[in-house]
Amino acid sequence: MNGSFMQLVDLNPSDPDVVNVFDDIDRLINSLYPVATAQSLELEELTLPNVYAIGLKTDEGIIACGAIVEKFDTQPYGEIRRLYVKPSHRGKGLSRRIMQILLHQAGEKQIPLIRLETGPKQTQSINLYENLGFKRCGSFGSYVDNPQSVFMELGLNQ
Repeated sequence: MNGSFMQLVDLNPSDPDVVNVFDDIDRLINSLYPVATAQSLELEELTLPNVYAIGLKTDEGIIACGAIVEKFDTQPYGEIRRLYVKPSHRGKGLSRRIMQILLHQAGEKQIPLIRLETGPKQTQSINLYENLGFKRCGSFGSYVDNPQSVFMELGLNQ
């Protein structure tokens, strides 16, 4: 099978490909931000009813993934987590595709606000989010403002 076959899958915590991609993400984050304050979405949380997690899978395994977690602060919102594309597949618009699917899902579930936390070194991610209409905002949920975090949000007008 050639690498062009790509399938959208739900992230299953017992799938070794999911375990591998989560390890890749953790390694990347720990290399960029050694004292990261990020609370990462853990494998076992993938089965929770408030989590919608998807990946793009090829014969190489999962090459891109992302999740949206429904939360409630002063209002309901969805938080984007674990958005990642394997280095060998970057620059092909896969993170945008994942984001569009997640935003579509949020719209279907009538989640009014999408939030995310990223880091200042992830300039390409920040550019993508801004391109999708996200604006910078203050910290939310259990996050605290710190120089290693960039907070962004997007209102979904139903």
